[in-house]
Amino acid sequence: MPDTPVSDVTDYYRSILPFYEKESVSRAHLAFWREIAVEASPRRILELGAGLGRITAALHRVAPAVGADLSLEMLARARARSGAGGPKFVAADARRPVARGAFDLIVAPGDPVSHATSLQDRRAILRAAAAALAPGGRLVIEGLYRRGDRIAMPVRRVRHPEGVLVIEESWYPLAVRDLWHARYLYRDKLRGGGEKTAAASFVARAWNPATVRREMARAGLRVEALWGDFDRKPFGPGSPRMIVVARRAGPEGSPIRAGSRARPSRRR
Repeated sequence: MPDTPVSDVTDYYRSILPFYEKESVSRAHLAFWREIAVEASPRRILELGAGLGRITAALHRVAPAVGADLSLEMLARARARSGAGGPKFVAADARRPVARGAFDLIVAPGDPVSHATSLQDRRAILRAAAAALAPGGRLVIEGLYRRGDRIAMPVRRVRHPEGVLVIEESWYPLAVRDLWHARYLYRDKLRGGGEKTAAASFVARAWNPATVRREMARAGLRVEALWGDFDRKPFGPGSPRMIVVARRAGPEGSPIRAGSRARPSRRR
């Protein structure tokens, strides 16, 4: 199957941006990502697929952070929010290193890597991440995981000050292993009876538990942990997602502990 063009990814996020902004608040899991940063004690942090910058801003309270994304519209909003003294945001293709050996911690919340539909592109992203890590640095990816080849149609409701955003998802397996066609229907039900809708679709590559360690090793990364959710319990077939913690070869860093909860940083 051909690679997904960059323009398809940016067009997708442009079409859903007003809805995604409300959805992303409920999916940020800020405490989890801050805990990861506190435990790693990094000098510099990079977020891949930073989007609107909420997680990058939370990480920046722990150590200087950079957020990278393809969407210029999202980056503009992230920069406007951050203000003076906030994190830096850059337009970048994850298949190329943002800077070589510059980061002790790289995170990818919400699995921006899933938009790389070919193994060639996925491997390029992993190699680029490894190149951007300092020796001993860590990469933490919140990975898309789909069980077997089951069609899934979850529905989520996100409350916000103006009403309720209903998100209907449809996931269908494609003929190529680990590839899925996803469709999102957004219904923003506003107080007073108004409703705004939008629909968008994309193709995504899920992470395969049978190959994830091998793919990381090809990029020069060693998997330290596979978690099945933000509670850090070990990954299993029934897990809703796959969180991969991998380390670049080099000096040992601070341990990332299963089931641990770090104390919040005092930096503001």
